[in-house]
Amino acid sequence: AQMLVQALTAQDHALLEEVLHYKKTVTVEKTLSRLPITHVIPLILALTVKVESKPSRGGELTIWLRHLFITHRSYLLSSPDVASQLQPLYKLIDAQLNNYPKLTKLQGKLELLLQEKKSEEELGAPVSPLSLEEEEELLESSDDEMSD
Repeated sequence: AQMLVQALTAQDHALLEEVLHYKKTVTVEKTLSRLPITHVIPLILALTVKVESKPSRGGELTIWLRHLFITHRSYLLSSPDVASQLQPLYKLIDAQLNNYPKLTKLQGKLELLLQEKKSEEELGAPVSPLSLEEEEELLESSDDEMSD
């Protein structure tokens, strides 16, 4: 916890990355249990910035967020202005949830196409590639759904 506090206080990104490298639940829980409450919101905001800048890290950093909320829930629930302080996190979650239905729909279409191809191959029917028009139509419909 000392390294984490030092990283947050000094805004030392390299040191913070070193601390966040740990992913074992026990280590994360112990570290966060010793984190002073004055550093809870700064850590949440630092984690939010990291996920915003590199969404692929969301999974690994969610471990830290989850345990941070569990460990310090009483502080977060009793703090009167916590909702306003966590606006960046709310916005990040809303943005990612907004894209989820579109991606799920696209995934369903791709799975349907792959299943159709697999069925045709199993039946021994010749598999005809998509015509250029069919391919463009599929891409356009996917683009339209992603922009909705």
